[in-house]
Amino acid sequence: MLLAAAGVTLMVLLDERRGAAVLAAAVRLDPRARSGMRECRLALPGLVDAVAAALSSGLSVQLALSEVAPTLPRALAAPTERAAASMMLGASVDEAVGAYAGVVAGEDLAPFAIVLGAFARSGGKIGRSLARVATLLRGRIALEDERNALTAQGRVSAIVLVALAPLGGMFFAVMTPEYLAVMFDRGRFLLVVAVTLEIVGGLWLWRILRLSSPSADLATLLDAVIVGLEAGLTFELALAALVTRAPMVARLPEARRLLADLALGRGASEAFAAFGSAGPTEARVAALVRAATRFGSPLASLLVTQADALRTSDRRRAEAQARRLPVLMLFPLAVCILPALLCVFLGPPLLSLLA
Repeated sequence: MLLAAAGVTLMVLLDERRGAAVLAAAVRLDPRARSGMRECRLALPGLVDAVAAALSSGLSVQLALSEVAPTLPRALAAPTERAAASMMLGASVDEAVGAYAGVVAGEDLAPFAIVLGAFARSGGKIGRSLARVATLLRGRIALEDERNALTAQGRVSAIVLVALAPLGGMFFAVMTPEYLAVMFDRGRFLLVVAVTLEIVGGLWLWRILRLSSPSADLATLLDAVIVGLEAGLTFELALAALVTRAPMVARLPEARRLLADLALGRGASEAFAAFGSAGPTEARVAALVRAATRFGSPLASLLVTQADALRTSDRRRAEAQARRLPVLMLFPLAVCILPALLCVFLGPPLLSLLA
């Protein structure tokens, strides 16, 4: 029985990457999967706190995950059990944490994985680092919830506006039998125009709403780097671990350029000077790193202040974007949605009168 369980676990490990890709695709397509991922994200800070308590009591990472798993929601308990089982079979912490791929976003998982990996390599006190991870996750979730609440009215308004013309056409088709005959005969041109305007207006509104959606930014990068520094890593190692584990952060040009400069052997001062040329925020971060390196100041505490300031700026930016949404949505409404409504509502009746 034990051999069978080991065989199943090995199969899980061998198919981990392929399964993660399939699961990620399913999450994008299935609303229930997205809801499960949301549940996992909300439960992740509790997982971090529980693991911190277990490690502080003297348990190993594998035993801590095994003990914590039964207390978690099922969607998060299953990958936790797989991670503990893989570590029991000799997998490293980095490989075991891969069990969460597709269940928890890489940007949320990266700080937790960085701290666990550093603890597994060198030991030490981990409670403070994991407490910082839990605080960062809760703050990120709160900021995203606030952003979603601010933009909820805009998203609902966009759906209603795009749906008005099709719903109106269905209403007239049911209430007026000759409506469809006129629309598909002499009103075919109006139908084509209405469909085209609806598509253009929907894409326009989607683009406006997408610009207000959250994405990985410099604050996310700093959060994980701070966690790595507090766990005993250097700035370069923390940045490399973050870029490896968080695809959205890896797409940030600032992170790629800085890591490439450091990997190519450029001096830290030269690499951070190039990093600081990207903008005023990057310049402040670069100045902090250079000052901490030169004078031996604690870099993590300096970056915490900078990350908190960036979070405050993100919150203000989200509020400003939410206030601008009604104004921005007026343009697709006036140019696309209202003309489509006129074609659908008034086109067939006018054609019937002119006949």
